[in-house]
Amino acid sequence: MSNTELNATVQKGLDLLDQGDVKQAISIFEGYLDSDKSRSDSWFYLGDALAEDGRLDDAIARYREGLKLSPEDADALTTLGDMLLEAGDHKESLTCYKKVLDIDPKDADALVSIGLVYNSQDRCDDAIRAFRQALELEPDNVFALNALGDALYGQGDVDGAIAAFTKGVELDPEDPAGHFNLGELYYDLEELEEAEEECLEAVRCDQTYSMAYLTLGGICMDQDRTADAIAYFEKYLKYETSIQAADMIAEVKAVVEGLKEELKG
Repeated sequence: MSNTELNATVQKGLDLLDQGDVKQAISIFEGYLDSDKSRSDSWFYLGDALAEDGRLDDAIARYREGLKLSPEDADALTTLGDMLLEAGDHKESLTCYKKVLDIDPKDADALVSIGLVYNSQDRCDDAIRAFRQALELEPDNVFALNALGDALYGQGDVDGAIAAFTKGVELDPEDPAGHFNLGELYYDLEELEEAEEECLEAVRCDQTYSMAYLTLGGICMDQDRTADAIAYFEKYLKYETSIQAADMIAEVKAVVEGLKEELKG
């Protein structure tokens, strides 16, 4: 294949992923890999598509092969670390993120990722330390602020969590995660008006942000706004397609059916 043909093949696969046609994208990227296994990116593209299909172990295997060809590809190491973390392999994910930090000691996002692993291991103090180190390098790192807010709230520091989330939203008002984090926090505190406002901002920033619809549905149920709750839960079901969320999707479907019966009276 010429470079032009290769670029067209990759773009076709990426377009199919964007359109939600994951199976066809996998087929395209398998062909791309078969055409020349010496390119690390061919392994990574296929790995991304397999991960999108919920085949996490296969995706991890492809990324490992690609990294044999490009062992210092920081982006690929980060993605592999993310996959391993999702798979629950904390030790190996931490190894990946630390390699990224070895390549670039000023990579603030790598420090945040390391902190997220620590948080998953209930090493809360280590996690917070990593997040603060990231913010020393990049005080305006919204990724770090959101992670710090989560960790502080987990330790009962409500004021610290609100401050971190709020600063993140101020730095990037279009970041749906920051608004959602604030909304979730306010919901836990039973400050429903503030929670609804922030979750609505989250879906304004990104209408596909499924978790915000879930919280909005819960808020409406607490306020006996049954029709609104159904509408939000149905939007959650529309936008949440992750295989990992299968149990929650089933639960929400059951709730929606129950609420509809309730409306019928």
